[in-house]
Amino acid sequence: MSAYVRLELARALRNPVGMTMLTVFPLLLFLLWAKVLTVAPPAQAMVSMATYGAMGGAMFVGGAIAMERAGGWLRQLAVTPLPAHGYVTAKLLGAAAGVLPSILVVLAAGALLGGVRLPAGTWAALVPLVWAGVLPFAALGVAFGYTFSGQLASLAMMIVYFGLSVLGGLWVPVTSMPSGMRALAEYSPTYQVGSLGWRALEGRPPTGLSLAVLAGWTLVFVALALWRYRRAL
Repeated sequence: MSAYVRLELARALRNPVGMTMLTVFPLLLFLLWAKVLTVAPPAQAMVSMATYGAMGGAMFVGGAIAMERAGGWLRQLAVTPLPAHGYVTAKLLGAAAGVLPSILVVLAAGALLGGVRLPAGTWAALVPLVWAGVLPFAALGVAFGYTFSGQLASLAMMIVYFGLSVLGGLWVPVTSMPSGMRALAEYSPTYQVGSLGWRALEGRPPTGLSLAVLAGWTLVFVALALWRYRRAL
């Protein structure tokens, strides 16, 4: 199992197409939001786009699972000593490693291109806060990977990914939304993940509500992933 985990980690970090999508696109959106359209202050846009890119990296582990299921790779693995849960574990660890470049690139762009100036402690806190906050979305990706086949999984995840990003205020600040949509947004997982970094910008810790909502969504995503995983065995 350890050898397969190392293989997935290497694949995650050596995938030029995936790395480009998960770093360049959020970077360009940050520059557009903060420097051209001025939709949000640079620091807030920086956290939003770092979260957006990392969330995509976590979720799209499901696309790899769906494609490998369709290609018969899981049937081949079934005759090896690798336990069934070892495959999912390796995918999740690969996703965890793959999101870090996206976070680091967008934060570096905030400092070097966006004029964001923060205390050293805040910079140090942003990386683990964003990273840990998006990892539950990997469980959601696993659920999609075991529910849909091939390209359909990627399409379904893309729709959910963009929908959650917009609803959670990663593209447009929640304060700009109508009151009814704002109330809904504040209980979305994406808003609560973003709030971890947004509050850190002000030197404030996460609220109890944020942690409770994220814990609840994490349980939902993990339960969904386990259910679909067991159904597929």
